[in-house]
Amino acid sequence: MTVPLPLTQMVAVPLACSPLAYLAGKRSRQLGGAVAFAALLYSTLLALVVLAEYSVAPCPIVEEYAWAPSAGLSFGFRADGLSIPIALMILALSAATSVYSVAYMEHKGGVGAYFALYLLYASGMVGTVLATNLIQFYLFWELMLVPSYFLIAEWGYGDRERVSFKYFIYTHVGALSLLTGILATYVLFGTFNIYELPSRLAANPSVSGTVPWIAAAMAIGFFVKMAVVPLHTWLPDAHAEAPTPISVLLSGVMIECGVYAFNRVIVSIFWSAIWPLHAWLMALAVITMFYGGMMALAQLDIKRLLAYSSISQIGYMLFGMSTGSYYGVVGSVYHILSHACAKGLLFACAGAIMHQTGGRRDMRELGGLAERMPCTAVFFTVGVFSLAGVPTFAGFVSEFMIFLGGFTVARGAEVAVVVLAVMCAALTTAYGLWALKRVFFGPLREGLEGVKEAPLTMLVPMGFLAAVSFALGLWPSPILDVLGAWASSLTGA
Repeated sequence: MTVPLPLTQMVAVPLACSPLAYLAGKRSRQLGGAVAFAALLYSTLLALVVLAEYSVAPCPIVEEYAWAPSAGLSFGFRADGLSIPIALMILALSAATSVYSVAYMEHKGGVGAYFALYLLYASGMVGTVLATNLIQFYLFWELMLVPSYFLIAEWGYGDRERVSFKYFIYTHVGALSLLTGILATYVLFGTFNIYELPSRLAANPSVSGTVPWIAAAMAIGFFVKMAVVPLHTWLPDAHAEAPTPISVLLSGVMIECGVYAFNRVIVSIFWSAIWPLHAWLMALAVITMFYGGMMALAQLDIKRLLAYSSISQIGYMLFGMSTGSYYGVVGSVYHILSHACAKGLLFACAGAIMHQTGGRRDMRELGGLAERMPCTAVFFTVGVFSLAGVPTFAGFVSEFMIFLGGFTVARGAEVAVVVLAVMCAALTTAYGLWALKRVFFGPLREGLEGVKEAPLTMLVPMGFLAAVSFALGLWPSPILDVLGAWASSLTGA
């Protein structure tokens, strides 16, 4: 049986259920969580159906509606080899984290508002990756920002008001740079449609001198969202002080929406115009990888360590895209999926530790927790191993392809840049194993004698992410085939 308008439903159902989650959450956190989970699970199943259809017949699935015909605007959604795997990961991670949130919100107020904003946030991310035109893309891009700002400001830790304001200002300024590029694109080419722009660009070679500036304006907006060095300073505070379920989404999928956008707009449309700069982009990626890794090694707060790790991992994705090669581009997108599982799992483990130890997050105050929280210790180990690129885990597949893509295109001094990128992988292993040892091994710290394992509502989502990380590492071909069909049309490989 064919599901009617699956793409529209994937975005609309969480959006429509947001008020219901608010009302349900006012009655009980379990009921609010159930509404959020049901909406996101339904959308996740729709995404699986669409992925299965695309796997059988790799032809884009498009749903469009008249919006503003006089301006040449239609409102639509499109699923292809790039967008549908990412949409599926956003929805699956959001669904799992909604279950995790039930335990997390146990001692917090405003549960109804939390789950309502949570659904708006998830809907904004899915709408971003499925949008067919740049104005619609921008609206969903901003829809990601507003609810996440309130989620951090209301339910975060520490100086959450200042942190959320900094997050809002940084990402909104980046969005304004993006909007400038979008409007300039329309002035030059007379369309906002993302999929018409390549042919319009090819038909107007006279504007080739202006295109790099437009691409730069849009890339700045994407780089702010991705937290590429030096536009990264909002991320450590936001990810560290956000409520843990939101940290899972911020690091697991939101910043990766910037990676999707770079692939969809810069690589797919403007790449020929900025190809002369690809070596500089590769170097910027290595700087981001190295800086994030070194800063992660210097942290004592487990959430800040994971936040800086996210900056480093974004460097991997930028590096893959910057090669412009088949393997690099596919690897960068696969790293979105592997990082979403691994980093989402690690943040969830950190939140479980804080929940069970009365809020401890300084690793000097932790230790020996493997005997008290054995399941959490196993899941944390899975996350570290995947992030470090250990074979049989998802991170190995994506990192191998990214570095292979680098060596495929490197010439002369660029080979040294690729070698430095490979060496940065050692930093990931170092800070991951260091955190694992400090938190779970050694003598049990004073005051932790009564610590118990995390509740099932936390363990089940963590187990799900660990299982997906294994599955993507052991059986990558279904997703790689889908990504490969898209990347082949892009790179000509």
